[in-house]
Amino acid sequence: MKLLSTLCSFFVVIGSFAQTAPDFTITTTDGVTRNLYNTLDQGTYILLDFFYPNCQGCWYYAPIIEQSYQNDGAGTGNIEYWGINGGNEIVDDATIIAYAQQYGITNPLASGIDGNGEYVDSLYFATYSGIGYPTYAIICPDRTVFWEVNYPPVETGFDSYFSDSCGVASITESTLESHSQIYPNPTTGIFNVLGAVGDIEVLDSFGRLVHTSTTSEINMSDQPKGIYFVRVGEVVSKLVIR
Repeated sequence: MKLLSTLCSFFVVIGSFAQTAPDFTITTTDGVTRNLYNTLDQGTYILLDFFYPNCQGCWYYAPIIEQSYQNDGAGTGNIEYWGINGGNEIVDDATIIAYAQQYGITNPLASGIDGNGEYVDSLYFATYSGIGYPTYAIICPDRTVFWEVNYPPVETGFDSYFSDSCGVASITESTLESHSQIYPNPTTGIFNVLGAVGDIEVLDSFGRLVHTSTTSEINMSDQPKGIYFVRVGEVVSKLVIR
């Protein structure tokens, strides 16, 4: 149900590709001003959701995007979702607030008129030749953008971009051997590495060491929600904290 910006017909998404994201500043309907590069420089991953209120595909898929947003920490960790109003219907904050309430959307949204969404929409669609709505883009902390991803969207369809595609410095991901299993995974912060011998290291998505343990039970409740990697000797596995 991806609507063409001019013909309002159905659109089959083409493959994504990676380039450097143009910088921009928006003010979301909660009154918060957000700059792309400043946010990325904090180690944050950003999902851009380009939409307009009367776009059938936009509101049809809104519950899937909302669940994905909740799974990724609802903005409390190192993953943020920003909605950008553009396309055929450039509106003000009040209209976007009503739209969000109607379809249960809780991630930050920038209206086309009051939030600078029209400019961002025009900039990105001109840069990447996009023509359909909704369009989803992932921007990595190194400013790499993956355009037109996960369409039609599924709840877990962005996960690989937040980990594998954005790159993880000095980490080669594999599966923990049977004698060294993480449980539970995903976790709310407390997990066990069963059968591990020696030091257990937990690294963030940039390969930075954030926790070391010699015991099998690890408490990471004080860490932001997001994607981590657990290293036991030469074996590395992905951990998701929600």
